[in-house]
Amino acid sequence: MARTIPFIFVAGWLILLTSAPVRAGVTLDGDTCRQVFDNPRAEHIACRTGFRLDAATRARLESSSFGLVSDISCAAELTADRSEVISRVHAGGDVALPQQEVRCKLVSGGDPLPVRFHLAPVVRIDKKTRRAVDARLGIRDLTGIPEPLATAVAEFLNAEPTLRKSLVQAANEILPNLPPR
Repeated sequence: MARTIPFIFVAGWLILLTSAPVRAGVTLDGDTCRQVFDNPRAEHIACRTGFRLDAATRARLESSSFGLVSDISCAAELTADRSEVISRVHAGGDVALPQQEVRCKLVSGGDPLPVRFHLAPVVRIDKKTRRAVDARLGIRDLTGIPEPLATAVAEFLNAEPTLRKSLVQAANEILPNLPPR
């Protein structure tokens, strides 16, 4: 369980970045985390969340994979203890989050393929302003498709600027709502 503790904070950011239609990159799919995360009385958080790419991001994925991959949608089961998440955020600096397994359906040639990858994000929080200033997704170890396609998909998702920017933006929406130390 210690490995999953801070991931809910990133999941909260993913939930926020996907819940507003004006955000580019991803849309929320099958989420139960937002209502649990928003409940300040819930010390133990257990939920499911997922995402799918918007049309513009799907087009960039298809282009960067030379037409081999046309879409990807993902889901993850998350658990956390709220107090531990909050203490890591209050510490500030680079908050390296433990690796999490994410399960996806990748569309290649019209057929969905089950793939998995590890997500190990790092979120940089400015200690003075208590705002997120950068985020790295840390997607690696993609399995279920052959190399070099697996590496190309992981590199695409890690480098996709709208995903990183949206993650930082969403984090900055959550941070002011966290309780003080």
